Amino acid sequence: MIEQYLQAVQAIKYKSDLEFFFSQKLRGTNLTQMQKLYKEYQKDYLEFALRLREKVVELVLKKGDVGDSLYLSTYLVFAPIEQISKEDELDPFIQTSKNYFLKLGDLENLMLLELEVLCLILNGETKLAMRRYIQGISHLEMHLHRMEKVSEFIREFFPKMDITMESFLESIEEILEFSYYTQLPIMRARSILNWQLHCFWNVKNFFNHRSWLRLYPLWREAFYYYLDCKDGLDHALYMQFFIYHMCGNSYSSQEQWREFCTQIDQVGSKRYAKFAKEHSLEAKDFCKKKDLKILIGILRDRIVENSPYKVEYSFLKQILSSPDFKERYVIKIYLMSLLEKSENSKTALQSYQKLGIEIVDVGEELNAKGFYNSHLQKALRLNEWIKRDGVEILISPNNGYGISDFVLSARSAKMQIFWSHGNFVYDIPNLDFKMTHICGNATRLEREGYSFIGVPVVMDQDFYNPLIPEEVIVHYRSQYPKDKRILGTIGRLTKIDSFPYLQMLIKIMKKFPDTIYLACGSGNIEEIKAKLKEILGKDYEAFMQRFYFCGYVNSVIYGHLIDFWPDSFPMEQGESRIEYVAKGNLSLVLVKNKEMMKPEWITMASDEEDYERKAVAILSLSEQEKREKIQEIMEGLYRYNQKREEIGIKSFMDCLNEKDSHPHCF
Repeated sequence: MIEQYLQAVQAIKYKSDLEFFFSQKLRGTNLTQMQKLYKEYQKDYLEFALRLREKVVELVLKKGDVGDSLYLSTYLVFAPIEQISKEDELDPFIQTSKNYFLKLGDLENLMLLELEVLCLILNGETKLAMRRYIQGISHLEMHLHRMEKVSEFIREFFPKMDITMESFLESIEEILEFSYYTQLPIMRARSILNWQLHCFWNVKNFFNHRSWLRLYPLWREAFYYYLDCKDGLDHALYMQFFIYHMCGNSYSSQEQWREFCTQIDQVGSKRYAKFAKEHSLEAKDFCKKKDLKILIGILRDRIVENSPYKVEYSFLKQILSSPDFKERYVIKIYLMSLLEKSENSKTALQSYQKLGIEIVDVGEELNAKGFYNSHLQKALRLNEWIKRDGVEILISPNNGYGISDFVLSARSAKMQIFWSHGNFVYDIPNLDFKMTHICGNATRLEREGYSFIGVPVVMDQDFYNPLIPEEVIVHYRSQYPKDKRILGTIGRLTKIDSFPYLQMLIKIMKKFPDTIYLACGSGNIEEIKAKLKEILGKDYEAFMQRFYFCGYVNSVIYGHLIDFWPDSFPMEQGESRIEYVAKGNLSLVLVKNKEMMKPEWITMASDEEDYERKAVAILSLSEQEKREKIQEIMEGLYRYNQKREEIGIKSFMDCLNEKDSHPHCF
């Protein structure tokens, strides 16, 4: 192989030959392979590297030309080398790049950065080069021409280069250091966060890694600064969204969310309330005309076909079926359109419109600046529209975005309700009620020290069990061993990233060698693997032949592939599990409230010992026993859902009727 590399480099005569070598030869390798070559053929390898450096200098640099991001794949060649002679001709290029970086336009800044990094790599300073690259690129505006190609390069090559999470964090920590970060122009400060969120987060071995939380103290310190500094509120609002998104994807407990609420939500809300008071943003009392219906507004981050959407759509369809509700109320949705998370789904938007719900989208105008859109302008516009439309009741299913906290803190509506989809510790001023659909059939409940109104929701059947052609199911099932029964879960992988759960899963699977497990969803794969290695020891490699990380999957299809759903704990999967059960399948959950279950119920466990016993019982059922058990559960579920729908409508209506007597409403 080393001979082929040498011959290929020796044959290079033009810049186009060089670029062909990078795109065709180096693209197919990785650092581990190159390290192996270096150890086995050190002398020839060094000659190959020096020849490659010579070609880059002669065919590109000395001619006053530059290369694109792909030239930085030379890192794969030079990183394994323990010591290489320095090329003095590269020093002027490095110095020029340093002198002018961030003093020109960002396309020129990109060329200077890549020039400096390339020269550092060619001189064997590969660690410094990557630190410089991570830090430098983070300052540049993401929307400019070529930046998408840069992002693609980073996502493709960082795993090949074995750029570790540790080295990445060390690089980012330096530019997030308070005295440095807070003196940057706002565009540069925003860019540093944008590159983390929209590029580095999506690098395979960085994605949803728990170590991102190491940056939280730095993010928080900067957030506090921008909350109080002149002209910093817009960036503070964006930072709150950013911190919420980055931390929330790794949080696995109510205690983590409680800390976030105390340190971020409540601190931010005080500042937003002060700003609202200074600018008279609070909704004033008004007399509603007798012939007009009461307007209920729902404040949404964006609308996509995820679990919260399915719950909300089902609830709205359910409540709009009530003649009493339709006679008195009308619903309107107000969108923050956080494109930083994703674009709105046209299909999902249309589904609301078919229910007769009007949608007000602040993003149609204010998202023109892409990832640099103003969160303060969005918050102000939403506050203005909500007041203009005369929204009397505002429901917010959000628990940490800067925009939604601002709108609530400004008291934009007469009555404001928080709708919990799992966070039970969110608590800021100006919330008059808290409601949740995670309530069984209870209409009043206490969770984590707070009172909630329970509003049971029956999911629309179109979400649970749409018709799927049998050949599609057969095709997907053929991707896994035919003679194995499939265990699995669908949802964020952070929920299965739990020692107790993984230990339980291994116990169960060892008792049933004919089982495999599908971990469906995106998240921190490497951390789960690390836990499995610690639990399994020498049995790890063999066991992983039965453990599949499937990535994002279509739950409609995979719900038909999984034979048994052993639910995760302490964080449960939630709506995705209910969707699975509705297809006529068996699951097992570890309940938090033992009073909600009976000991004989085979699909609910009171503790880990009971969980293991019932999992074994379920997997020991004959096909006939399994069918009978599923039929029994489905019949009970049908009766249960009929009751839930009635309770949900009544509970929500009762909540609305309390508004006139509530002390926070005027």
